[in-house]
Amino acid sequence: MWLLKDSPALFTDLYELTMAQVYFKRRMNDRAYFEVFVRKLPDNWGFFVMAGLWEIASYLQQFQFTEQDIDYLHGTKMFSGDFLDYLSQLKPTVEIRCLPEGTAFFPNEPILELAGPLISAQILESYILNILGFSIIEASLAARTSIAANGASVVDFGLRRCQGPVASLRSARAAQMAGFGATSNVFAARVLDFAPTGTMAHSFVQAHESEETSFRKFAEAYGENAILLVDTYDSIEGIKKAAKVAKQFRKDEGIEIKGIRLDSGDIVGLSNFARKYFDDNGVGFLKIFASGDLDEFKIHDLLQQGAQIDGFGIGTRYSVSQFAPAIGIVYKLVRYGQKGVLKRSPEKQVRPGRKTVTRVKGKYYEKDVVSQFQGNADDLLRPFPSAEPMQTIQQRLAAELSCLDDSVKAIRNPAKYPVESA
Repeated sequence: MWLLKDSPALFTDLYELTMAQVYFKRRMNDRAYFEVFVRKLPDNWGFFVMAGLWEIASYLQQFQFTEQDIDYLHGTKMFSGDFLDYLSQLKPTVEIRCLPEGTAFFPNEPILELAGPLISAQILESYILNILGFSIIEASLAARTSIAANGASVVDFGLRRCQGPVASLRSARAAQMAGFGATSNVFAARVLDFAPTGTMAHSFVQAHESEETSFRKFAEAYGENAILLVDTYDSIEGIKKAAKVAKQFRKDEGIEIKGIRLDSGDIVGLSNFARKYFDDNGVGFLKIFASGDLDEFKIHDLLQQGAQIDGFGIGTRYSVSQFAPAIGIVYKLVRYGQKGVLKRSPEKQVRPGRKTVTRVKGKYYEKDVVSQFQGNADDLLRPFPSAEPMQTIQQRLAAELSCLDDSVKAIRNPAKYPVESA
């Protein structure tokens, strides 16, 4: 597991273990089927994107209760010796059917089915939901951000504001799925085989005797990869100094530096000024990147207002999913042994039995249909033997988005995609 030195078995809620002990005592360990689904979309979202299976595969592979885990549980005085002996030998043998990563999906349709002995399947609930919940949020948000960028490059700048290192890896991987160009998170770049990226901080400019000197020294070090941060003091003057350095650097060194980054102020006005100034002064090769509390709404609006932006760095609002930090993702028992089971709680009903999800497609996807399990080739829920290569996931997500009507992908007030029960 990412960043975990020990087994992840104790990453579970206590009631999973207390229920499991009763099952153990009563010899209730027949085959159980649990299904995962999400109850509703966040405001202004029209779809979700399936993600997190790679981490689930790692979780299942490394799951075990260590000697230290058993000692801790013994110390709680809640569990009997025979049950703890059972846990010490437990290695979950479960099977998964699910939507492949990168698949678009919608509320109230199964996205994952986990089958196995009741005790194993029950204990896995909490961390599977933890993995899937935030992974799906970030993959969906990354897809929305790519849609808003409308072909401009996007990179992940979210590490420093994430709620912990594991969250930063999930957000970086979601960015990779959705076609972001790179991540500033060096650890994630190594783990995910994802391009690392970065420019400079205001402190770099401040540490030098002048803004122009800082630009020159950075360009000398990084050449064609240099991106100069121009808003430390005065953005207009910073733009002009960047153009001067770029012009002199091409003349003296024969190398065209990459561009500038705008991190504050009137991004529309500044980007338009920069583009004209660069073109008028023979440095039209400089690209213009923007950052600074951006989200899919701001990116969409900036481009609609005519901002001349070649790429966006998106940080806090992406990495913490500011407008949708959580989703109502649930893990519900639908069959135990030979019997389908149901839930009738108001507004939280769950239909009994295993399910099949099929998708009706014309020019675009038209609707999804959830029916009793049929086991046919059209079922969107497929066996999950192992994680897929990232390129396969990226291609799938791109194809999925191309099959969604623009009204469903709208950044604000999207159309509702129909999901029917048969």
